[in-house]
Amino acid sequence: MTSTYRPLADVLDGQATPIDDETAEAWRAEGWWENRSIRSLLTDIAETDPDRLALIGRRSEGNRITRTYREFDQNAHHAARVFAALGVGVGDAVVLMLPNWVEYPEMVFGINEIGAIYAGIPVAYGEKQAAAILRRSRAKVLVIPRRWRSNDTLELSRTLRAQIPTLEHVIVLDEDDSDLLDGESLWSSHADVPTRQFPDPEPSRVCYLGFTSGTTGEPKGAMHSHNTLIYSARQQATHVGPTAYGDPMVQLVASPVGHHTGFVWGILFTVVLGGTGVHVDRWDPKWGVQVIRQEGVTTFFGAPAFLQDMVRTDLAGDPSNPLKCLVIAGSSVPRGLPAQAQEALGAYICPAWGMTECSIIVSCTPTEPDTIQSTDGSVFAGSEARVVDENGADVAVGEVGDLLVRGPSVIYGYYDRPDATADAFAPGLWFKTGDRASLDEHGWLSLRGRTKDIIIRGGENIPVTDVESIIFDHPDVLNAAVVGLPDDRLGERVCAVLVVKAGCPEPTVETLGDYLLSQGLSKHYLPERVVALAELPMTPSGKIQKFKLREMIV
Repeated sequence: MTSTYRPLADVLDGQATPIDDETAEAWRAEGWWENRSIRSLLTDIAETDPDRLALIGRRSEGNRITRTYREFDQNAHHAARVFAALGVGVGDAVVLMLPNWVEYPEMVFGINEIGAIYAGIPVAYGEKQAAAILRRSRAKVLVIPRRWRSNDTLELSRTLRAQIPTLEHVIVLDEDDSDLLDGESLWSSHADVPTRQFPDPEPSRVCYLGFTSGTTGEPKGAMHSHNTLIYSARQQATHVGPTAYGDPMVQLVASPVGHHTGFVWGILFTVVLGGTGVHVDRWDPKWGVQVIRQEGVTTFFGAPAFLQDMVRTDLAGDPSNPLKCLVIAGSSVPRGLPAQAQEALGAYICPAWGMTECSIIVSCTPTEPDTIQSTDGSVFAGSEARVVDENGADVAVGEVGDLLVRGPSVIYGYYDRPDATADAFAPGLWFKTGDRASLDEHGWLSLRGRTKDIIIRGGENIPVTDVESIIFDHPDVLNAAVVGLPDDRLGERVCAVLVVKAGCPEPTVETLGDYLLSQGLSKHYLPERVVALAELPMTPSGKIQKFKLREMIV
């Protein structure tokens, strides 16, 4: 097959990938890779339906901000010119560390317009996690609020900038320009940047780094292109049915947009369907229900904890509830929850499975029998899933094994980590998910736990070794392990199991939390239970047997 496109090696700037040009060409020929930029999606809607409402920002202090698709498009173009004026070019990284404000999607599409790479840092992250993402991405620009709740984000950025030599500019989304240092500027100060145009980005280029922490705790930047991201968003719409989300779709964006879920499903998916994204900068069930009613929200993507919160509000049993479809992914779904929530809310409850490395590629759908909702769904057209044993052979229907996936939404690999990229793929471009699963006679997938040492709390990945490595440095601790304990609402909660030095007091949740915060750990990663033992169960080779710890504690 003769390709009419540039070879992947020419657009990956030396990054390693096992995906070959023949496979890429086949995906294009079959229509899975649309060979268009993410930015072009916004351009098209702004031209055909400029006055359609694109963004609604609901801030916790009471402000309501709206953007039409014309305004969205214009502001994204302005963002592109600002970043370009700061020296950002094709292949450079810009990192956003902002709450769910309407400026966030505008900046994402602006980064995309100039062919740069977007990466996000959840605004609640601490120094350790933020520094790792900025260092690995080699970010040139960081965008922040001056403060966020109790966090002095500007001061944090100064600490980070002192550590990251590539970080040249910090832009502050605020109106207070007092005490800004060299290299720091307000977003509003860039209002008069020169007008310029940019060539449409190459769709096979890396446009997004989704940072994820695996078994080592070292953040890895999952490399996505325009093609990989658009495929997953388009197929999710097709798989469930584009009108199932509401016509028009009005989506509540409550998952942090600095995470993969908030970016792909809160920002990108909304534009793919030409819907309205209602961005809320905090999640509070009572306030969230008010927003759902006031804005006529029809759909939502997020972890099961959000759904459980909604079911406990007066939305349950309300015949005027506007919700039509809720996609639940990001952590294990309690098997009885979809049916209970569907009856309570009168909306289609759609369990799904995905990960940063492939986005959602397995989802339930109302086109199949309702019994699919007791699983994680069926595989998208164009993608494949296998469940294998320790030798790589397919297991029998219904048996549990290691989950492998492949298809047009799987990442190229990990940014500047050819070693991790090589480890992540089995022969035949099968990506090793690190999950345990089974496939039934319908081909429906059910997740059965994880092989990777990571905890998923309320849809957020907790990198275990990040937490353990800091606990090990505690002066009173001899040994430690961090495990996830089952939780009906959040899926898992974080438990620290400690062996304390003789004569030292046993740390409590409060004292251990204070220590971890002082060492720069994010509040979201703090243990919610602390257990002290005389010794930890070990293998003969000296490895901690975490399965035994979980059994003992549960």
